[in-house]
Amino acid sequence: MSTYPASNIIVLNQNGTQYTYTIIKEGYYPQNDILCYTSARSCNNTQFKIPDDYLIQTSWGRGSSKHIIQCGIIYIEKIPVFKISFGENFQASVESIHSATKAANAYLQIKKPNTQARLSGVHVFCLNSQELERERERKRRSHMLKPFNKLSNSMKTKRVYMFNEQLAVNFTNTAAKYFHSDDCPTLQKICFTVQDKNFQASFGNQNKEKENQRNEAFTKVIDQGPIARDSYRNLAALQPELPRETTIYKTKKRINEEMNNTIPISILNISNQPSPTPINENPDINDPEIVEEVLKYIGKAGYRRITDILLFILPDLINRRVINPDNPIINLRISGDGRNVGRKVKHVIITCVILDDIANLHKSDYHYTIILYPGTENYELLQRMIEPISNELNDLVLNGLRDSNGTIWTINPYFSSDWKFMAIVLGFNAPNSKHFCPWCLCTKENIGNKHKVCVIEKTMDQIKLKPPPGHVKSPLLQMIPLSHYVPDELHIMLRIWDRLWDLVLQELKTQNQFNDLARAKILAEMRRISISFNFWQEQGTQNWSYTSLMGGDKEKVLKNFNFRVVFAEERAFLINQLWRNFYELYNNMKSQKINPSHFADQAKQWLDLFLTPFQGEPNTITFKMGLYRPKDVTPYMHVLVHHLPEFMEQHQKFGLSAFSCAPVEKKNHDQVSAFFRKTMKDGGKGIERKSAIFEILHYENRSLYFAQKGTIDKYSKPQHIHVKKLKK
Repeated sequence: MSTYPASNIIVLNQNGTQYTYTIIKEGYYPQNDILCYTSARSCNNTQFKIPDDYLIQTSWGRGSSKHIIQCGIIYIEKIPVFKISFGENFQASVESIHSATKAANAYLQIKKPNTQARLSGVHVFCLNSQELERERERKRRSHMLKPFNKLSNSMKTKRVYMFNEQLAVNFTNTAAKYFHSDDCPTLQKICFTVQDKNFQASFGNQNKEKENQRNEAFTKVIDQGPIARDSYRNLAALQPELPRETTIYKTKKRINEEMNNTIPISILNISNQPSPTPINENPDINDPEIVEEVLKYIGKAGYRRITDILLFILPDLINRRVINPDNPIINLRISGDGRNVGRKVKHVIITCVILDDIANLHKSDYHYTIILYPGTENYELLQRMIEPISNELNDLVLNGLRDSNGTIWTINPYFSSDWKFMAIVLGFNAPNSKHFCPWCLCTKENIGNKHKVCVIEKTMDQIKLKPPPGHVKSPLLQMIPLSHYVPDELHIMLRIWDRLWDLVLQELKTQNQFNDLARAKILAEMRRISISFNFWQEQGTQNWSYTSLMGGDKEKVLKNFNFRVVFAEERAFLINQLWRNFYELYNNMKSQKINPSHFADQAKQWLDLFLTPFQGEPNTITFKMGLYRPKDVTPYMHVLVHHLPEFMEQHQKFGLSAFSCAPVEKKNHDQVSAFFRKTMKDGGKGIERKSAIFEILHYENRSLYFAQKGTIDKYSKPQHIHVKKLKK
């Protein structure tokens, strides 16, 4: 009776004698040309295989007749040598090269001289144990397996597959010992190495849907990165668990094709595109590689229909209760932005956003690109670009949007952008013209008249039939009411800040105080409020330039810069008050809670402060210096004081911050920076190389796909367990 190999003790009855064997080394069967067998005369004429490197402890008998010996077999020059060790610590021994029986009886003669008894070598050496024979044969078959590197590829795959099948069985059996049946432990995958070749096995039925979801999640993260194709390929080479780059490419291509059926990307032909002319404004992007790439794509424009975008996002808007099918109205805002790329060309984007989606208005991903082209911001080019938008928007305003359920949605259009872009769309004068205001008839001569009351007095119908002064060309989006052309609160702050800063520097220059000491004091104050700022002198001139600050930094200056560092205390107090009051105005401008009438009073008080007059005679003791003159008032200040309160009252449902163009500018900047690089092309070579314009629009389609599908961007992290020592 035995449980070998679970237990190394075997008990056998051999010819009426009970033998107990303790297996020390079970040994192995040598190759067939060396393997020897016991004599056929012993043990019922049955021959047994003789193992090599074999060692056991055998005991039998009782009392003084008890025997405890060690029996070993080792092949020497292909001949098995049978050895029996006995006595204290098994120091004595006998050997035989003839048979196990001769060794056993030689031992017996030493223990009991002249005895007539005989021992069976097969029984003493336990050579007839079926358990030992089975285990040796199993291991022999294992040793007979070909080394892995000598197998064919198909056999390698077959062997690994069978190995994993056995692992799955062992997992199921072992899991039952450690987990409750309700825990449902599942073997998902394992990784192992055979002769430095790595394998990763997955278990269970392949779930194509889950695999696609995982690939889409990786594609989404790569898009958002953005991670270039070559970079991801290198990353995937280091981390085998990541999907292969070709898998991501195929997933991206599949999504592109699927989305192109839903939101097609059309090519607009920009004929007779003028040669690039120098741009006087500071470039937003100076990277020569990007500039070169943008210039290559002049003459190419991409277009996505507003209707297609709206129909695609409509179910999500309804599901999130942004819009209500029982009151089918969609408030749609159109915006435009031109990004200076180098000093030769702009990258122009036209977008739409759902004003009702208040929670996402300030996220660039929710401003959907309609038109995209590299070129210039001029009326003639925009007229060709906006024509398909104008026709489509006009149809939507007149006939509404019919969804898949037959509901007809009313479309209320709005427009918001910086002043320059809006003036082009309205066919209006430049802001330095005599008639500078798109909404009223105020002239340049009256711009600083704080007693004049200006209101929105024009209408789009009036402009179309009999254009007032300043409207030199036909508006490009005539279906949008003029009161729905809302100025961008961000640009109001930026441009008024620029004017206030310019007036400060002009005053220092007029008083001959714009010197190294004054500049050093300004730089120190900027550092105090954590603003990165510098002055530098333009080469070959006496002119000084300075760092162009972003919106957030300009807000910090409005709130914190102390002009006492460069002006006398009384003068600095007045300028500080002007800047702080404007900062308060800007915050109120963005708030939906502010009362428009209160804001109007506050804005007029600020203008009064700006126009603080001089008192007394110059160069006398009673002279008190004021601030600025009426001619220093800018069109943006005019809008701030006279028209913003009206817009706030008319559009209080959304608030002026809903018309901010910051997300559009961010989208334009990010697109240009990320996609106008060779590494971001879809393949980057030959027939698969696409214009970056269309790469951007495909990216936008994929973003919509991920948003509507609810594609995840992270998985729960598994708990890592390291088993340092494996049980044998």
